[in-house]
Order: sequence, then C-alpha cells, then structure tokens
Amino acid sequence: MKIKKIEFIIIVLTIFSLWGCGKSTIKTNSESNKNDSEQYISIILKDEPQILDPSKSTDRYSSQILFEVNESLTRVEEDKDGKNIVKPAGAERWEVSPDQLKWTFYLRDNQWSDGKKVTAKDYEYGIKRTLDPAIKSQNAFLLYPIRGAKEYNVLEAYKASNISWNKLGVRALDDKTLEITLERPCAYFLKLTSYEIMQPQRKDIVEKYGDKYGTEVNTLLFNGPFLIKQWTHNKELELIKNNLYWDAKSVKLEKIIMKIEKNDTDIMKEFLNDSLDLAGGVSPEWNNKLNKKDEIDILKVEEPSINCEIYNQNNKIFSNPKVRKAFSLAVDREAISKDLWKGLYAPAYGWVPPSVQIGEEGFREKANFEPIKELKKEYPDAKKILIEGLKELGMEADTSKITISYLQAGSDINQRNIAEFFQKMYCKNLGINLKIEYVDYPVFQKRINSGEYQLASIVWTGDYNDPSAELNLWIASAGIISTGWSNPIYDSLVGKTSSIEVNGNEERFEALKEAESILVLKDAVISPIVYRNRQILKYKYVKGVMTPLFGPDVELKYAYTSGRNN
Repeated sequence: MKIKKIEFIIIVLTIFSLWGCGKSTIKTNSESNKNDSEQYISIILKDEPQILDPSKSTDRYSSQILFEVNESLTRVEEDKDGKNIVKPAGAERWEVSPDQLKWTFYLRDNQWSDGKKVTAKDYEYGIKRTLDPAIKSQNAFLLYPIRGAKEYNVLEAYKASNISWNKLGVRALDDKTLEITLERPCAYFLKLTSYEIMQPQRKDIVEKYGDKYGTEVNTLLFNGPFLIKQWTHNKELELIKNNLYWDAKSVKLEKIIMKIEKNDTDIMKEFLNDSLDLAGGVSPEWNNKLNKKDEIDILKVEEPSINCEIYNQNNKIFSNPKVRKAFSLAVDREAISKDLWKGLYAPAYGWVPPSVQIGEEGFREKANFEPIKELKKEYPDAKKILIEGLKELGMEADTSKITISYLQAGSDINQRNIAEFFQKMYCKNLGINLKIEYVDYPVFQKRINSGEYQLASIVWTGDYNDPSAELNLWIASAGIISTGWSNPIYDSLVGKTSSIEVNGNEERFEALKEAESILVLKDAVISPIVYRNRQILKYKYVKGVMTPLFGPDVELKYAYTSGRNN
C-alpha cells in the first residue's frame, strides 16, 4: 500500500518527488538558533491524492499525506545511525502477554484538531471500519493477524448475520487503553502498528460526511504533526503545523506546500528557480546536470520497491503458465537497468527486494536463490516456450498473429519511452504484436482492480520490514491486484509464516522461500523487472528530513531549514 504501501504505484521515471536526506538530523535546542526565521518547505506530489481516508487509501500520495497529518499507534523513524526503528507515537507504551497473543497499548494524551481528546475508541473504530466489508478496503488483509478479522472482512452479509463485532479481537478498555488480541502469535505485528490502518478515526465525522469523507478538507480532522489548511484539487495542498499535537514542540516547520505536478521538465524548472526545496525521481539526465551544483545534494536511498509485469489469467492467452513464463523470459533485465534506467535500478531476479530482512539477515542474501535465473536455465528459448503454450491452448502457433494489449498508467514522454522500450523487447524476442494503451492513473487502478487488462506494469512497495509484506499481496483473500490466480499451497505457506513461533528459524524462512518460488518460477504469476531506489534532490539548507525504509516515503515531522538565503 504501500501497501502500502500498501499501494501499488504506476511505473514512471518520475514517480514521486518528496525526498529528503537518508539520515535523521534532529537538532538540539542549541543548534536551533541557526534555523531560518521562516520555517516552510515546498515539495512535489506526482499526482492528485485519491482519497485521504485511512481505510480507503491505496495510492502513495494519499498515504504520504496521511502519515503527516495523523498519528498511528507507532511511527517508523530513523535512529542516529540511520537504522529504522518503531517508536511510540499515539501509544506511549505497550505490553505483550507471555503467549504473544494479547497486545495492550496505553495511549498518550493527544487531541484532534477540533480540540476533542483522541481516545482508544477512535483507534478501535478505525480498525473495525477498515475491516467492514461495505468499505471494501484494499488494505484490510493487513489486519488479518487480529482474532476474527478475516472472518468479518470476507463475510459479505455480516450485518445480517448473528455474528457480533464483540468477537473481534479489538476493544477499548477505557479512554486510554486499547487491547488487540491476535489469532495466533504474529512475527511482524508491531511493524503494522505504524501503518495508516492503525490511525484513529472519529465515528461522528465519518458518519456525518459519509462517502465524501476524505475527499475535501472540511470532511477531515487531524491528530498528527500537521493539518491540512487548504486542498486545491490537482494543484496543491497546504499543510500547517498542528499546535494541538502532543509533540508539537518537536515540529519546526510552520508550513508545507505540496505542489501537484506530473511533468518532469516543469518540476526541474521550479526546482532550479527556487520554487521547490525537495525533488526526486527525475530522469538520469537531470541528475547528471545537477550533480555538479554545490548547493544541491543528490542522494540514493534504498527502498523495498520493485517494478513488475502482471498477467491477467482470466484472459485466455495468459491462463497458460508457459505463456506467462515466455513473457517473463522475453525481458532483458540487464538492458532495462543499464539502458533505460542508466544503472539507477538493479535487475530483479526475485520478488522480495534486497532491502527486506528476515530477522537480522537480508532475505535475498540468505535465500541465495533467484527464481528468474532458474527459469532461464529451465527454458533458455522464450519464443519456443511461448509456442508450446499457445499449442496447449489450441491457439494459433504463429506468434506474428498474436496481438497483446499492454496497459500503462500515464502518457507523458517518460512513460511512453518506458512502454516503447518494453514493446520492442516483447516484439523482438517473442515475435508478437504489442499494442500500448495509455490511461490516467485513476482509470489504470480501476481497471487493474476489476481485471480489465491483459498485460500491465506496476510498482509495488512493501509496508513493513519482512518478506511477508511482499508475499501477502498475492494470497487469494488480499484482493488488491486482480490477476485471476490463486493457489491454496501458496496461501498456506504465507499464512503460516505469520506465526511468531517460527519467526527467525529455518521453518519460517523455507516457507517464505518456497512461496516466492511458486509465485515467480512455478506459476509465473508476475515478472519482477528491477529493484528500485529513490533518487533525491534537495537543497543543502533542508535539514532533519527522514526517509525511513518502511512507513512514509519521507518523514517531515522533524524537518526544518537553515541557511535558505545564504
């Protein structure tokens, strides 16, 4: 949805432009005297946030804003060494029962932006609302470790049944105590508590505005470091400091302007004209031009993100695994990394990115297994296996008579360059025809969700530091990306890895490794292309910006400027 994200994100050269430095630089009071008298920054969103509703948010831009204006139970931040840590936020502390099933969160004193107290009931309501089948939250599956959560979420007519919400493992014991009971011990549960599905929601406000909740500023309340003062759709958002926030003393910025701009050239013009303080995701050519400017820092920040191709198995041609494998083999990942991305992104031979850990080890390094390379060993000739698959389907074996529709989000010059690069590869290596279909991102997302595509490109970013964040996406009950595929063995493998009893030991690791092998090698559900990194441009006067590997794309709570006019 980062998931979350949980989100899935369009594949573009200029994905998102919110980046700051990769280390925490929180200053002491003595250093704060050097701060600029006016504290503001201007940054870029690459698209309009779809909805600022914690239960419905799926895009990167909405999630980024929600992390700045709301407070989950915890926050993911960086320590002085740049290591990601889960820190108390809405909850000042928590306790875990000896059997690892009962989590008790003790809330700190905090207020909503209208002055009312934030209570445990608000957190309880937010979690239950996300699980409500009527909401159709694409992130609800992340809450399935909670007792009864999956049953309530998939039960379409739960309101007409005799099942009570009281059986769900979430309840407010009093105004400042939230108890969450899990179905079974969960290895990564604490990591989920920073996500927007753990943000509180005010029942009276949600019910007052109904379907309009989260679509306009006047339908929202805030309990985080900032609040939204103005939202001019498709143009910009203005955030200001929330003086009612429990930790307002740590917030130095008085204002954040988030400009919505899709065009790479226009973004760079604004950046060079001092209209922007942070920008990122620009083309390699721009990075090379700006690399020599002393006043600008260019940073490369690792992230748990991957570009991949997805196949709609409800479409006849992609119902055959050999056809899917042929398309995966037709992609030259080395050429894409070198020629298209100029070495910014690394070739991907597995689904779980190298930055993701299992325990204290990197999953990719520990696995020592790259499914795509194994696939190449098994089938060295992509076109040959395509023809075999076509024959098994009873289709025309002459690949020149095959035309595939290739769905792409966006139509700017960068997106067209990417799509056409892939088009040439598929046509050359498989002998097929490929028709590119460009649509705006909201249309793209709707069509992916409803399965109205043949072949498409997406980007996925995990929401917490564990391989399950990537692998949970493809279980049958997740329902985020419609591929028409399900595999009960895969679901069982991924499901059992949530148990803390096998966390960090070989049983859990082997289950995750086998699940990835089914996904990429055996069933070829998806085709990993490149592992992504964030390319960050920032003026040196911008300080204190965190870019945690998991959580928000950029953490602005501690940001400030010093020496803007020097």
